Amino acid sequence: MKNKNILISGAGVAGLTLAYWLKRHGFIPTLIEKHPSLRTGGYKIDLRGVALEILKRMGIYSSIVENRTAITHAICVDSAGNQVTQMSADLCGTRLEGVDLEIMRGNLCLIMKEALGEIECLFDDSITHISENSSGVYVEFEKNKPRIFDIVVGADGLHSTVRKIVFGDESNFSHEFGVYVSVFSIPNFLNLTACEIEHHSLRKFVNIYRDRKDTDAKVAMAFSVAKAFHSRDPKEQKELIEEVFANSDWEMPRILAEMKQSSDFYFDTMAQIHMPHWSKGRVTLVGDAAYSATPMSGQGTSIAIAGAYVLAGELADACGDYQAAFSRYEELLRPFTNKNQALAHMSARIMKGSSYSVWLHRVMAIMPAKVLQYFKNLGLKRTTKAANALILKEYNEKNR
Repeated sequence: MKNKNILISGAGVAGLTLAYWLKRHGFIPTLIEKHPSLRTGGYKIDLRGVALEILKRMGIYSSIVENRTAITHAICVDSAGNQVTQMSADLCGTRLEGVDLEIMRGNLCLIMKEALGEIECLFDDSITHISENSSGVYVEFEKNKPRIFDIVVGADGLHSTVRKIVFGDESNFSHEFGVYVSVFSIPNFLNLTACEIEHHSLRKFVNIYRDRKDTDAKVAMAFSVAKAFHSRDPKEQKELIEEVFANSDWEMPRILAEMKQSSDFYFDTMAQIHMPHWSKGRVTLVGDAAYSATPMSGQGTSIAIAGAYVLAGELADACGDYQAAFSRYEELLRPFTNKNQALAHMSARIMKGSSYSVWLHRVMAIMPAKVLQYFKNLGLKRTTKAANALILKEYNEKNR
């Protein structure tokens, strides 16, 4: 089989899934990751639809079930901290009860890395240059010596380095919603165990939960602001959050105070990536690097898993003919990613503070339980349909 040596930039869910299937199909994958080791932190993520079938084919479904979050129910509170409604954790997360799964991102990566086994991993390094020549793809690194690979895949997220080097600046493909997300750990002062708490207000959303393997609680918040914010400075990001939530009631003063000292503070914009093509020459993209759907879709992880599976399978079916494989990969996956990216639009509309959003929050003030239950059920139906909108091929796994 030709074109066997494949460099994957990014050891997250997309990169690990791709490496697993490439190795299983007889390719020789190499992972490069800018962090010194596998990143085990992060937030809780959902696994739905065709992604669950892929995880079963990887033989790791049972491990994921054993390590899923133990959150059983959710309560929504008003600004005074009074409970307005309670629902199952699955409905709260728009998951099919007894079918879809929720797991901490870091735990999923650990399970995938163990299933992957031994492959070459270049941790604590980044790609600085990519160019094609008659021998393949010439790649330069910050620390390691330059090397030539047959194919390079960018699985390096929303702010992909591979995409920037090969396809151009992020601004050419990024569609920002004007909504921002932050996740960080705080002391579990609410004594959360199997319950998570949601607090909704105009242009703002806060969720607090605790994973059973962690003593701290996690805060996940989203909010919109009128003026675009692009600072990468954590200090300025925290100042923005303090400004946005300055007059918020409930437990926000305590949460903001704890945020200042959090050691795992994360902040980013809610942005989707839309590209006319995901491949150029011997280089292609997978996951958020090619088709970020934003956390508002609830499907970022699942479409990354599906994309990696299809890309590896098409390369195998084409016996390494990257041009045929890349074309088929995009043909099969693009309708699926489009449907899942569309899931974010309603949430963005609500978060942006449009006239519709203002009206909705006025209705919520009168009958919050009914409104929340209605939108959770609506979201569940739409998400379940999109999560299953791909027919999975069973790629031939004979020794190639």
